[in-house]
Amino acid sequence: MKEITKELVKNFIPERKAESHKGDFGRVLVIAGSKTMTGACILACEAALRAGTGLVYALVPEDIMPQIQVAVPEVVIKDRKDGIPDEDYDCIVIGPGLSTSDEAKEMVDKVLEKADCPLVLDADALNIIAYNHWQDRVKDRCLEGLGTVITPHMGEAARLLKDDTDFDMSKAGREEILNELYYITGATVVLKGRRTLVRPMFGGSLDPVYVNTTGNPGMATAGSGDVLAGTIAALLGQGVRNAVMTGVYIHGLAGDLMTEEVGEYSLIARDILKGIPMAFKNILEEQNGL
Repeated sequence: MKEITKELVKNFIPERKAESHKGDFGRVLVIAGSKTMTGACILACEAALRAGTGLVYALVPEDIMPQIQVAVPEVVIKDRKDGIPDEDYDCIVIGPGLSTSDEAKEMVDKVLEKADCPLVLDADALNIIAYNHWQDRVKDRCLEGLGTVITPHMGEAARLLKDDTDFDMSKAGREEILNELYYITGATVVLKGRRTLVRPMFGGSLDPVYVNTTGNPGMATAGSGDVLAGTIAALLGQGVRNAVMTGVYIHGLAGDLMTEEVGEYSLIARDILKGIPMAFKNILEEQNGL
């Protein structure tokens, strides 16, 4: 098992050219949120922006559009009843606060069928895939060479593996669970938890497992995963090399830096958002030898 460290990650974040414009830094579509979970969409969208995305679009139900616009005015809001906008995106993240309604199921179905850019499947998107036995659809997408990331916590992992009768999750360690998720979906797997594990979608049986070295127990809080999903999507959309490992490390570092200010007991997801710029600054200063 290899470690995700600052020494590794600092090599992946590219320097920005002086003549850059917002179109150079990716277009991310966030399909998230529902009437009772507006915050999940807000957190994912702001994380994508804080992690450097040039343009973020939010596809949400009509009744929460005003809340999203007020909370994150930089985001372009789209009405979900009109379907997935026919535009070119550099990454799509789907699932935070999505619910498992029929409408949400239809969204996941369409994204799995039509998305031709990198895709981050999180939260309720994973539950919908598990409930409808769509793991093979994820794998088919990966076999076509379409970058796909799944970001389960242990509960979501159990749901994804419940039909895998040859695998006894109750007797398996976290690395075994990670590998089994990789085998049944073909995706890059981010198994969240203490010392988050990452299995990249390289396609070989001997691909390495990476363990993150940042993060703390204070990050076990509502919305933390939504911030992570937005961060990973932002880096994928910008074409950052090893974007998933980089996103996992930055997310954990942001939590660590903010814990120094508020402590583990009081850390909330909005604190992690606040820490993302600090995490980038921390890494880039070392990258530049400062």
